[in-house]
Amino acid sequence: MVRLEGRQWGLVALVALTPFFFAFVLAGAMPELVEPVLGTVLGGASWTLAALLGLVGAALFAGCLSTLSAASGAEASRTRRALDLTAASLVPVALCLIPALCLLLSGPVLALRLERGTETVREEPTRSTPQRLMEGLLSQLPRLLPAVKGLQLR
Repeated sequence: MVRLEGRQWGLVALVALTPFFFAFVLAGAMPELVEPVLGTVLGGASWTLAALLGLVGAALFAGCLSTLSAASGAEASRTRRALDLTAASLVPVALCLIPALCLLLSGPVLALRLERGTETVREEPTRSTPQRLMEGLLSQLPRLLPAVKGLQLR
């Protein structure tokens, strides 16, 4: 593993702090989310897991960045370094940061639903015939459409 430069460690810190940043933004934008997070085990666990995923993502990013830096060498061009940085960031974003943001959003909602006792599983809609589906689609069409010549709606 190659030693990372100072600016690279700054990028690693940004990756690690991304879930914390979004947690504060969500709490500021929707203060009603803070109560289920702090008041329920499930909400708190989801945000804690999101923070841990951010730290794992930062470690993964540092490892990928050091591996790509070692492979390209010290005399790499700016374009090569930019491509290495982009390639190194795709893995932790896909594996850690996107699931962390999903946990930040879904944890409080799920905790509220379980607290209120509402069902989280939706019932499967009843199967309808193609005739009913067509009638439903036609009822959603604009009313100007019957003016088209040769089109029978009913």
